[in-house]
Amino acid sequence: MTDHPRSTPDYDVAIIGSGLSGTMLAACLARNGAKVLIVDGATHPRFAIGESTIPATSMMMRLVSERYGVPEIKWLSTFEGVQSKINTTSGVKRNFGFVYHRPGERQDPRETHMFPIPKVTHTESHFYRQDIDNWMLTVAAKYGTTVRQQVRITGVEVDDDGVTLAHTGGHFRAKFVVDASGYRSVLAEQFGLREEPSRFRHQSRSLFTHMVGIRPYDEIAPKSRYGHPSPWHDGTLHHLFPGGWMWVIPFDNHLRGTNDLCSVGLQLDPRVHPVPDCSPEEEFRRFIARFPDIEPQFAEARSVRDWTRTGRLQYSSRQTVGYRWCLTSHAAGFLDPLFSRGLSNSLETMHALVHRLLSAIADDDFSVERFEYMQEFEQGLLDFNDDLVANAYTSFGDWRLWDAWFRIWSLGQFIATFEVNRAYARFLDTRDPAVLAPLERPWWRGRVIPQDSPYGAVMELLQQVNDMTRAVQEGRAESGATAEELLRLLREADFVPPAWGLADPNNQWTDASFLEIGRTLRWARKTAPKAVGDLTYDGLTLFMKKRFSRGEFAVGEELKHLLARWPVIGKRLRVPTPK
Repeated sequence: MTDHPRSTPDYDVAIIGSGLSGTMLAACLARNGAKVLIVDGATHPRFAIGESTIPATSMMMRLVSERYGVPEIKWLSTFEGVQSKINTTSGVKRNFGFVYHRPGERQDPRETHMFPIPKVTHTESHFYRQDIDNWMLTVAAKYGTTVRQQVRITGVEVDDDGVTLAHTGGHFRAKFVVDASGYRSVLAEQFGLREEPSRFRHQSRSLFTHMVGIRPYDEIAPKSRYGHPSPWHDGTLHHLFPGGWMWVIPFDNHLRGTNDLCSVGLQLDPRVHPVPDCSPEEEFRRFIARFPDIEPQFAEARSVRDWTRTGRLQYSSRQTVGYRWCLTSHAAGFLDPLFSRGLSNSLETMHALVHRLLSAIADDDFSVERFEYMQEFEQGLLDFNDDLVANAYTSFGDWRLWDAWFRIWSLGQFIATFEVNRAYARFLDTRDPAVLAPLERPWWRGRVIPQDSPYGAVMELLQQVNDMTRAVQEGRAESGATAEELLRLLREADFVPPAWGLADPNNQWTDASFLEIGRTLRWARKTAPKAVGDLTYDGLTLFMKKRFSRGEFAVGEELKHLLARWPVIGKRLRVPTPK
């Protein structure tokens, strides 16, 4: 790095990368008085993956919005908020759909799952990222963030007084730097932080693009054939098969949308599906031709941008925090788009980092000790995600194992969402950050079970599932027998709400209807172990009490989307059909 004269820092925090995680971080810091710089070698609008939200992530958005006073982040937390406040190019997500396929065979309707978004909570989104990311950058700028696009950082130098970020036209000075870029992280490269090889046991590669002309899967697999709670096209569809999966994320799946595109991605384990000697698009067409109920969905589809094909996606860093610097989001590491964990990890990391940065700025103390917890927190998030996706890919090899694994994954989703719901409701009532402490010590992702934990039985089950599925991956256990054992453990657990039907092998849908919620609340109060019962009861009721509070949800917009489906009344609310 070329020497530059040291000077008083112009910024408190410099953020490398203007993706969604970097801009939300910048907005929160700037809104609370920090002098913030965002610098990026590219410019907006631009393509990005990570388009599907999940309930726990959206609740984290609401919490971050309230804690740091950035209402725009709350708009991102519901489909109706995005539609009414930001743009009409994003899609709706009313469910997670999973359809299992076998090469050369018709799809068996019994080998499907759906995780509908509970109607009593909120509606998730399919973010059209080039619009969402560009909008969030303007929000950060509105709160005072200085934005420098098309400026590539060529080196970073840390000294006792700050950080110098060199670029082709000069340099910037800041007290602290956050790298929120990605795989080509400047800090990771300069400080030699990447683990070679990555410690992650999961392996996958990807092909992806945006397409038009994709048929809704419901036209290929009619609802009468499946009986699922909502159309597949209303949510994020996962086609599953041995050695991988495919995402189908439509942006055109509601009557008030203005975007005909659909995001498509094929994720493959290279140990099972090595890269063939052909173009990415040809590989995609060859691959789906093996599946009689996938190929027809794409018969008339065509891409609107060049296909991207990657090598192995997984990378990790041995260190994510140092003196006056921190790697976050995809700069720290990456696993797989499965279960939409990338944005969730970013929000959880940001929530833990912002208050530490604001405190350090106020005290003018950026010692490593103030941030060393971030190292533990981020590495824990990455390791948890590694277990999650590695075990899921292992289960894809046998429907029986996937069926059992999906049920326990669903249980984990409920637990995590309830914890965030409870923390959010308590924070709104008290405005005391102390009630948010459990979110920085997430027991539901822990690998070590404390002897005095009231959730010990839950943690033990989750750990057993991880160990048993890993044994299948390593060839030490048989998948069918493992699936039977997992279902037995689930049936015998006294902390699983019966109304959800997770232990019932004939139940394919975790549909949280009003009746099932009522039964669950009764179980939580009268039958469940106390800690789990209290969590379940609070996670549902405290949030529902806030459901119609002023400023929480765009209820009027929800009504417009409901009425748009009506034949006559809804006609004016729909997007006009071009003549």
